[in-house]
Amino acid sequence: MTSLSDPELYAFAAAVLERHGGLLEPADGQLLALLPSALARSLELPEEVHLGSEQAPLLYGSPLLDRLVGLATREAPVAYGQIELPYLKKSGFEQCLERDLSFVGGQVRLASRAEARTTYMILFCRYVALSDERKEGLLQLGLHEASGAVIPGLTEAWEECSPSFFPAGQVPPHFPLHLQQALAGGLKQAGSAVTVRLKDFLTSMRRRLGRDVRNTREYYEALRLEMEAGLSHHHLTESQRQERLAKIAALPQERDRKIADLEQKYQIRVQISACAALRFLVDVVYLLLELSCRRLTRSLRVIWNPLTKRLDPLVCEACHGTSARIYPAARNAEVRLHCPSCSRKMS
Repeated sequence: MTSLSDPELYAFAAAVLERHGGLLEPADGQLLALLPSALARSLELPEEVHLGSEQAPLLYGSPLLDRLVGLATREAPVAYGQIELPYLKKSGFEQCLERDLSFVGGQVRLASRAEARTTYMILFCRYVALSDERKEGLLQLGLHEASGAVIPGLTEAWEECSPSFFPAGQVPPHFPLHLQQALAGGLKQAGSAVTVRLKDFLTSMRRRLGRDVRNTREYYEALRLEMEAGLSHHHLTESQRQERLAKIAALPQERDRKIADLEQKYQIRVQISACAALRFLVDVVYLLLELSCRRLTRSLRVIWNPLTKRLDPLVCEACHGTSARIYPAARNAEVRLHCPSCSRKMS
């Protein structure tokens, strides 16, 4: 029997199980666990089990501990913190508007300002590119959680601002629960960033594919010429001649199969996954703007970010991509915000 005298091991097991909906209590030197059905299946345990018993030994190196570790690392770890700055900008926002945002075909007027709190995320992503070789790495993205906008410069700025972190169980309620839009925008931007990082790798794989395809074509062309030259050999019988002609006729199909195999070999598959996140509560300045476009007006809220000391870019209301260059569009008696790409598609 494993006793509770190994507090670190049992504390880890209890934390993982409770996080995934398990109920636990000490019982006779073991840990009585009541597990949801899905959790029990993933750990290959009954729904009611004594951890530390012969049925579920909790030992270093045991299969159960390995499954618990896998469960704990399946989800990206998240830390919550706060960044407090001694000063928030009070004026000069008209100049920031001219510098940081562009409204093509629309006019904006600053109506009011207010100090408030919002949340940002530093998302750590891991990427793996698989082809004939393997390339992997990490990248960071800074996101505004409420809008999903990707914030340039945030990944460099946050560390310089001496953030403090909330202890477990003491996280304030300001952080949004639903982050699908922010994460979708972040991973989309991560895909673009990874493509830039993998430029040399992609070029190398394409160059090697081109070289191997060229060598394959040259090989089969030389083989065809050699086999055709052999047709004039006076020792060939008619059946041998017909057999060789059939082989020559099959060469293009065989060559194309070899080329298809090469294309499969050098096909590049890129996987991007979130591996960790930092979420920060930050004091900001909200600016309320009035945007005019073709006799229509709408209110618009933008954020002056004290970490980057710039206005955050906005989110396209068509594709949800991030853009600092906005094309207002009058549609159905309302003004919509579009990025340059969506504006071209809809014009």
